Amino acid sequence: MILEEFIPTIEAEWEPETGFFWRIRQGHFRKEDFERVLAKFLAVPSVAAPMVPLRLVSILWYVPIFMHWQCDRVREQGSDLAQYEVAMTKLTNEVERILGVP
Repeated sequence: MILEEFIPTIEAEWEPETGFFWRIRQGHFRKEDFERVLAKFLAVPSVAAPMVPLRLVSILWYVPIFMHWQCDRVREQGSDLAQYEVAMTKLTNEVERILGVP
């Protein structure tokens, strides 16, 4: 599968009402949504290509930062913060696996 093919499936998680990232922006963390997103991230191979689609990089690198910013909202809405922190760590680890680290 070429890297561009992963973009729409990950972008869909920002869609209003149904997207995992949209929901956590509203403070609602659902484990089943997280599991769906994690599966999408796990499907993306580590990037060893010299040219990586810019859009793929932009939607991946932003996830850990965004999730960190939403911690207060998730806590305020009564979601399980410990589960949310595990989800943040797993998705951050996947971003590092896919894009690499300095």
